[in-house]
Amino acid sequence: MHLKVYNDNASINSYKIDKNEFTNNEYENKVSYISSTSKEINALNIFKSYFSNAKSILFDDTNKLLVKKLESLNIPSFENKNNTSTIFNKKDFSFVYFTSGSTGESTAALKTKQNIESEIKALSSLLKKYNIKRVIVTVPFIHIYGSLTGLFYPYFNDIDIILKEHFLPNDLLEICDDNSLVVTTPLYIKALNKISASKDLSKSLFLSSTAPLDPKEAKEFNEKFSCPVMQLFGSTETGGIAYKFNDDVLWTPLENVVIETNIDNELKVKSPFVSKVLFEKDFIDTKGEIQTFDFIERENEKFKLIGRSSQILKIAGKRYSTIQIENILEEQEHIDKALVFVKTDKDSLRGEILDVTLETKKEFRAKEIKQILQNNLSNLKFSMDLRCIDKIPTSSVGKKLRVNI
Repeated sequence: MHLKVYNDNASINSYKIDKNEFTNNEYENKVSYISSTSKEINALNIFKSYFSNAKSILFDDTNKLLVKKLESLNIPSFENKNNTSTIFNKKDFSFVYFTSGSTGESTAALKTKQNIESEIKALSSLLKKYNIKRVIVTVPFIHIYGSLTGLFYPYFNDIDIILKEHFLPNDLLEICDDNSLVVTTPLYIKALNKISASKDLSKSLFLSSTAPLDPKEAKEFNEKFSCPVMQLFGSTETGGIAYKFNDDVLWTPLENVVIETNIDNELKVKSPFVSKVLFEKDFIDTKGEIQTFDFIERENEKFKLIGRSSQILKIAGKRYSTIQIENILEEQEHIDKALVFVKTDKDSLRGEILDVTLETKKEFRAKEIKQILQNNLSNLKFSMDLRCIDKIPTSSVGKKLRVNI
């Protein structure tokens, strides 16, 4: 298979991905980091690392907290010839991925080759009927979703990879051809819905993850381009959990994923994809299972995702998802982005406060935002903290971040 990098000047860099050519015994068991400098360089280094049995820590170098953390842990770069001793040396892993840190400090998830290859086997089985000929990747490979679906899935299935450092929506539409798998995010789905150009993509498949995709956007994309959108639900720690298509409500667990719930109906995941070791301030043994804070409703073998505990506003016995609230607000004129959380205030009579941050040039009042939500959801009363700012920070995959607001 080949990795093909499309450049802005219309030239193409092509690399044959051959295990023997990318193996270097000097890297074996070496702990180092691969940052987010370039998708092209990242892809090549990740393959070198994987084939050479190195231990690589992948991270976004625009996250200054992670930069400082790796410096304090004495982690050298992948290109550095020094084989420095670190606290990770004795741990069994192939790659370390960091969570986005959207609700606080990032957690590091250690992934073994067994974690990676078992998930690729499940994805390959799921995607087999689409007869994929090439994979087009818009996401960074330092994200587990990007490297699993954008690098390892095509490698293990002998499928070419198509890259561009910065895909514009029209670029993506032009490059996308029959039997393409487009590994992307909700941001690109929304952007493609907005452009005037259209194309018959009925023989291709778009794969979206990293953040929830509004069902209306998914349905609009499916109707506009005659192309299915498969959404993957999971996390850095758990790997893939479940999938659904277009505007479906119910999620289907991936092969070999066992779904359980605790007494609060919060999702618990067991699978070969789950990281056995996490790292925060110290190493944590997960025993191969992760208790999430996602509320679900079981329907036979499938489930409905209600939202995270920090993303559920409970009013008079009813639950409202903050994702639903964000979508409503982002449909309003003058609001570019909305970031919504639920915080607990013991001094408040209602106990919970809706924490709303808007990316907008207009100064909204809390009363206006409450009225918009009451018109769309319910006329019930609730407490709110509101901020209007110029820019909501985002991660390398476009996920809105709470940090530094």
